[in-house]
Amino acid sequence: MPIIIVRKLEIEPTKCLLDVSCLDSPYPQFTIDGMSVRFFLNRVYTENGKVTLQPKQTFVFAINKPQYGSAKLDLSPYAFYEGVPKDYWVEIVAINFVLKQKDQSEQQTVTEFPIYPKEMKVNVESYAPYSIKEQIEKEMEFLGKIGEAFETVGSLYQYGFHEIASDLTEGLLRIEKNDNEGAIKFFRKVVEALRDYVNKPEVVVTSANRTDLVKRFLSSSYSLLANFGEHAGTHGWIDEATLAKEVTIATIRYILSALK
Repeated sequence: MPIIIVRKLEIEPTKCLLDVSCLDSPYPQFTIDGMSVRFFLNRVYTENGKVTLQPKQTFVFAINKPQYGSAKLDLSPYAFYEGVPKDYWVEIVAINFVLKQKDQSEQQTVTEFPIYPKEMKVNVESYAPYSIKEQIEKEMEFLGKIGEAFETVGSLYQYGFHEIASDLTEGLLRIEKNDNEGAIKFFRKVVEALRDYVNKPEVVVTSANRTDLVKRFLSSSYSLLANFGEHAGTHGWIDEATLAKEVTIATIRYILSALK
């Protein structure tokens, strides 16, 4: 899973930056200009550790890396808009590195790489107020769930499932925005794509018998998700969206683990 980072916001004339140098040593190949980070912005605290903002939203912002300096995350698009002052504490969950490139046809492609896959790390400045550390401790399970979901996106890219990764990302972002039926639509697309993949003759999930069971499970899951909204007499509310998300994430992670 990801890493929780808490640092004071640094203000420059044209930028608002957050020190993420804790990623420099383990990920020197990624903490470079041109790379971005997908992260969950959980809270902003005053200098004394009092919660002032709780965006609880996922963003993708660029890394700023001078030639002779440490990696910093450019929070300007958020911090300038919200008026976050210098030296306020910012708490993020860094989940994936995001690389955006153009292919030969000049179409933009996106690839994501998980940060500390299947681990959960915390990097809080040693002199941060104790109240911040208490808040993080209370939310570890919640933050771990957020990290696991978007970490799965990075894992899909690593296995070459780019379209599925894109649809899963869209579903996760929509559920954040309380667009439940929109989220279900994309989770359903992911399940459909997994079903089509597993139905290929050359694909084996652990064993032939297990593969047949997974195929049936995916077909049933798709039918259930198709009943959640967008049709007469059906609906897709938060409970349905949550179930769709949990089923989709768990199924992806199982199939990927079986492919190793």
